[in-house]
Amino acid sequence: MIITCGKCKTKYRVDDNAIPKDEFKVRCTKCSHGFLVKKPSSTSEVPPYIKRKAETVATKYKDNPNCKVITICNQKGGVAKTTTCLNLATSLAQMNKRVLVVDFDIQSNLTLLLGHKDARSFFDVVDSESNELTKFIIKTKHNLSLLPSNSKMALLSKTHMGQDNFEYMLRDKLLQVKQDYDYILIDTPPSGDFYTLNALLASTSAIIPAPCEYLSMNGINHIEGMIKVIQNKINHFIDMFVLITKLDKNNTVSQVVLEKIKYKYGSKVLHTMINYDQKIQESEIVQTPAIIYDSESQAARQYQQLAKEVNDKLFPAELNEKTGSYL
Repeated sequence: MIITCGKCKTKYRVDDNAIPKDEFKVRCTKCSHGFLVKKPSSTSEVPPYIKRKAETVATKYKDNPNCKVITICNQKGGVAKTTTCLNLATSLAQMNKRVLVVDFDIQSNLTLLLGHKDARSFFDVVDSESNELTKFIIKTKHNLSLLPSNSKMALLSKTHMGQDNFEYMLRDKLLQVKQDYDYILIDTPPSGDFYTLNALLASTSAIIPAPCEYLSMNGINHIEGMIKVIQNKINHFIDMFVLITKLDKNNTVSQVVLEKIKYKYGSKVLHTMINYDQKIQESEIVQTPAIIYDSESQAARQYQQLAKEVNDKLFPAELNEKTGSYL
């Protein structure tokens, strides 16, 4: 159960089974305020309407294992998560894949780059009476579908953190639309909190963009640790891939860090690497994916190659109609 100090509003999680009495006194460790707490009934402290929603989603919608859900994540900021999500998704769409991108970052940068600032977000989905995800998904001009973010997304964790199964909110909502897509890509904030955890538990794969910088390795380590805990605790398997971004082949430090990443993560490091390319910055100014802004640029070619590599890894038995061989 979750208890809240009546004075400073600090929240604490308490194991119900460790509480011997129906009523007990506690003292807040932050402000020293003492108050009486009642033990919840055996049913649950979660409001009934939340339980009903969870049960409805679980019974009404069937999972689609052919839809690959990929979280783009790294605890460190500035590693090209949003850039990768946008350009990988656009490249997959150019391969005639049905693609949905989910902006699960409170900064809303992916939504901004797709030209839909202030559109309704996942928070609005949860807060709405209809609770139908399709009503909030936008079809963009780049043949992508978008579930936007907005400023309200910052309230999502504050409102739902600590409720039973809060970490499955995104997974349960995506069940409504997985039949409609081949790929769902989730852009996440630079942290390992509520948002990244929700994204990972909704996903079958994770791509960790990482520039060849020392601190970005710590970000990889953090996400890898989260994935291992998820796999060990609840047996939810996630394919993890490391994507080298912003690579400067003429920089000695970059080369040293690259070798360290390759040595530590081995086959988890994707063959495709994204070099530093000014065309990416230019494309973001005009709110256009780099592969559309300049299809002949180095970044465009590399993200298109990345899409092919990712598709080959996630659909290894997909038959190439022209050659008759496996891709």
